[in-house]
Amino acid sequence: MGNTGEDTVKRSTQTMGSTIVAILLGGTIGLVALLLLTLLTAALVWSGALPPSVAGILLTGFAGVCAFVGGRIAVQKGRGPAMPLGGGVGSLLCAVLLVICFSTTGVDGLHGQFLGILLMLLAGGCLAGLLGKHAHKSKKKKR
Repeated sequence: MGNTGEDTVKRSTQTMGSTIVAILLGGTIGLVALLLLTLLTAALVWSGALPPSVAGILLTGFAGVCAFVGGRIAVQKGRGPAMPLGGGVGSLLCAVLLVICFSTTGVDGLHGQFLGILLMLLAGGCLAGLLGKHAHKSKKKKR
C-alpha cells in the first residue's frame, strides 16, 4: 500500500518534535556553559587575575563558542536540515539573554558590548548549522 496522509502527518509531527527537543537541548547546554564561563570570568576579575577591560571581549568569545557547541549538539541529535537547528539554538540563547536583560535593567542594558554578545550567539549557532551533519553510514544494499 502507498503512503497515506496520516503517515505523512505522523512523520512530519515526529520530525518537528525531534527538532524542537534538539533545539531545547542544545540551547540548555549552551546556556549552562555560558553561565559557567561567565561565573569563571567574574571570579577571575574579582580575584584580580583578569583585567576588567579584557572581560567583555572574553565573554563575547565565550558566547560564540557556547552557541556553536549547543548548535552542534542540536544538529547531531535532531532530524531535518542543519541550518534551522543551529540557528534555532543561537536564537533561543539570544531570546533568553534578552529576557534577562529586559527584566533586570530594561532598555538601559542594551549597549554595544551586549549587542555584540547577541550577534556572536547568532553567529555561533548559524556556524554550527552551516557545518551540517556528519556523513551518514551507508546502507547495506539488498542482494
